[in-house]
Amino acid sequence: MTRTMLTWRPVTVVLGALLLVGCSSETPTGNAGAGAGDQAAASQPAAPLPEQELLEDLVLANRILTREVGILDIQAHVSARSKTNPNHWYMARFVAPGGATLSDMVEYDLESVPVNGPRNDSAREIYLHGQIFKARPDVMAVVHAHSPEFVAFGATSVPLYWGPNKPVPVWDIRPLNGGRNGIVSSNLLGQSMAEKMGGNEAVLLWGHGISLAARSLPEVIHRVTALRENARSQMAAVSIGSSAQPEAIVDDEAADKKAWDHYRRVDLLAENGQVPTNPAPMPTKPADPVGAARHDLVLANRILSDESVGILGTAGHVSIRHPSNPNSYFVATAAPGSVTDKDIIERDITKPSPDTMGLSIDDEIYKANPDVKAVLYAQPPEIVALSRGVPLRPIVNGAAFIGDGLAVFNLSTLDPKQPLLSNPALGQGVAAALGKKAGVLLSGHGVVMARPSIYNLTGNAYQLRQNARIQLQAMGLKGRVTYLNEVLAAPAPPAEAAANAGGGPQGGGGGGGGQQLGPPEGRDWVYWAQTIPVR
Repeated sequence: MTRTMLTWRPVTVVLGALLLVGCSSETPTGNAGAGAGDQAAASQPAAPLPEQELLEDLVLANRILTREVGILDIQAHVSARSKTNPNHWYMARFVAPGGATLSDMVEYDLESVPVNGPRNDSAREIYLHGQIFKARPDVMAVVHAHSPEFVAFGATSVPLYWGPNKPVPVWDIRPLNGGRNGIVSSNLLGQSMAEKMGGNEAVLLWGHGISLAARSLPEVIHRVTALRENARSQMAAVSIGSSAQPEAIVDDEAADKKAWDHYRRVDLLAENGQVPTNPAPMPTKPADPVGAARHDLVLANRILSDESVGILGTAGHVSIRHPSNPNSYFVATAAPGSVTDKDIIERDITKPSPDTMGLSIDDEIYKANPDVKAVLYAQPPEIVALSRGVPLRPIVNGAAFIGDGLAVFNLSTLDPKQPLLSNPALGQGVAAALGKKAGVLLSGHGVVMARPSIYNLTGNAYQLRQNARIQLQAMGLKGRVTYLNEVLAAPAPPAEAAANAGGGPQGGGGGGGGQQLGPPEGRDWVYWAQTIPVR
């Protein structure tokens, strides 16, 4: 995974938007929102935090595992046990790990209760970490990752090997969760998962990834990276008809330190030698609704075209409905990766004009469904591969919205004498096939998605591509693949369903603070907006 290079511009930031309203306890750094009257005090060197070195290393581990190693995605996390109190441990609050800072670190006890008082910005799966630390006094660091390779092995009958004849156990949440998939959202679920791990180094979570334990942060980085390489080696062996098992992952403190020192140096170079104390600024957003919508559209184009997300190339487009005129929408005419505000046009769905971008799709979807506020047309190769013949099915929690499958619109029904995207029948056919679903596949061609916000659209598009990647990898292992929709179960309670959906302010309560808060745009959007440059 190539590291995203960061380019910052001077911006004005309202810290409250990033630090999440409603937090009822201080972070390890105390009050991060000093006012103008506190400038003199703020200019003084900050007093060292308790366990400063450990917290700095934990911030770096979050960033290394996201940016340098490519193990953690937006919703994953890493934690570390306190070195002064073995009954306490630290983890970042509900933020994307690649943007974690010192002010985000929260201290918990072994029941995953915040040490400094109730809060409602804890990560949803704190219990996963707390129960491993409780069951395993030897463990000093835990990582939970949704890397495609781990999810693929966890969903198949083919075992992932730590070494010769040492398969990683698989934990299935469904027997304890009413037959449903989901996240580790309680101590009961965390305890069950920790029991399945036992004395092993790791445990795969069906439909969800992996939890892995180690004796230090450098070791947890080495172990999870080495295990992913084992997974890739096994996949490569299967692809050529070999069943060879990879070599064992061995303990090597010198190798751990060598890798840690390298990654630490790379990450610190990107941050001017300092471990970040507070979140990076968000780009300034206009106050007026129209300006804000155009701003979000520019960001959506840049995010969806970034290689870390991989949805849009030079073709395809994303649009957003006008905030005060439901009969028009904004769309950019330039290639998504270079869009600026100057490239945005407004299109009237009551008077559509001919185009070569496939905007008839957007016209008809906006006409047919007033709840839709954003539309995407894209051609990710992983999704195209599953748009004809083999169906795209949900295999990872983040893409559970696929449900029983997305509709498929057969392009052969269109007039073959007309260019596809200029065919006026395209939009009507796609809108009819879409109905109220999140998306529709264009047979052998791509996907169209329609969602109630640009933020939801962007996050769902990312998860859809991840799901397609994982499904292809799982099928490539040539074992029995178990999909999320194979076993009918009672619907999840509303709070649990919101928690599993991810993003935005909804979610299951964590840390004893009531309804869990998050940025209204979703932590995925916030992280991408902070790190993907718009020049």
